[in-house]
Amino acid sequence: MKKTLKNLLTVILIIACAMNLFACGGSATNKAEVSNVATKKGGEVKILNFGDYMAEEAIAIFEEETGIKVIQDLFEANEEVIPVIESGTKYDVICISDYCIERMLAKNLLQPIDMTKIPNLVNINKEKLNTLSVCDPGNKYAVPYFCGSMGIFFNKTKLDSMGVAYPRKWSDLFNPALKGELLMQSSVRDLYTVALRKNGFSVNSTNEEELNKCTEDFIAQKPYVQGYMTDQIKEKMLSGEAAIAPLTSGDVQYVYIEGGQDDYCFVIPEEGTQLFIDAWCIPKNAENLEAAHMFIDYMCREDIAKLNAEYVGYESVNDKTPDADFLFMRQKPGAYVDYSNGNNELERDVADAIKYYTDGYNRIRSS
Repeated sequence: MKKTLKNLLTVILIIACAMNLFACGGSATNKAEVSNVATKKGGEVKILNFGDYMAEEAIAIFEEETGIKVIQDLFEANEEVIPVIESGTKYDVICISDYCIERMLAKNLLQPIDMTKIPNLVNINKEKLNTLSVCDPGNKYAVPYFCGSMGIFFNKTKLDSMGVAYPRKWSDLFNPALKGELLMQSSVRDLYTVALRKNGFSVNSTNEEELNKCTEDFIAQKPYVQGYMTDQIKEKMLSGEAAIAPLTSGDVQYVYIEGGQDDYCFVIPEEGTQLFIDAWCIPKNAENLEAAHMFIDYMCREDIAKLNAEYVGYESVNDKTPDADFLFMRQKPGAYVDYSNGNNELERDVADAIKYYTDGYNRIRSS
């Protein structure tokens, strides 16, 4: 669900210089070590993915090994995927989040993955598979890719200068002292997680009264908010244009990598938060099933999982890719604090109740 996102644009990533990458030593994989692909298949595989959610080098290696051209289109939020697939647009593989998988299954938009064609599935963490099974019963339709959570990310130096105490709770984001320095999510499920947990409700609430209360909270908070956004949050935090925001763990890592850890902290609030698992799925109308299965298996491969984890920054679901190497925020005291005691929830499909979220968000923005 939640990634280092770019603008909603269709982007075709065709890497024609794969051989140069190998020659220059840029690849994480020695070609002599690759035994997964016996012969080059040719053709193309069409992928729909979150922006900035796969290393370009991983695409180049796949194309070099298989002869299959990767055509990748990008999107910003899960909610955009369903109407695209319903419209008849064809993709061979899509990357979506837990609750979106659940929703697409309800709409009969996905087809089962032939797990016998995914031998590298053995690398995927069994606990993550079990967690995802609440949205994908029997783990038939999705292969996990990354997982993460959302918390409060803040600039310690800026809050110190403002005389504002470091946050421990979601309710701390409703402090008038944050006026002009607070950013909030424009993704409705991420936004409403903040107020739902603040008020002691489930992040998957379908209760109209609960969601209306959250909407009123956000309307009262709006005078303190600098802006509502997704991808831009990490850039504004990195540049010092804002002091605090709810942010997903991968975007936090981007700021740490680019700007260092000394000035920042990521907190999982006392009330708990949302957890998410993003996974590869095959739409019902996919055209190149062989390439789709080859690509999903390739993404589960140890070296490719490591390459993508280093690039994306989210928590890997691949047991061969140790999280300690990539969760930089946990490697330095004061950079990461979890107050939740595990009081977290996996995001689920809220079905028709999504209307309460979107209508509420429209009220917030127009207030």
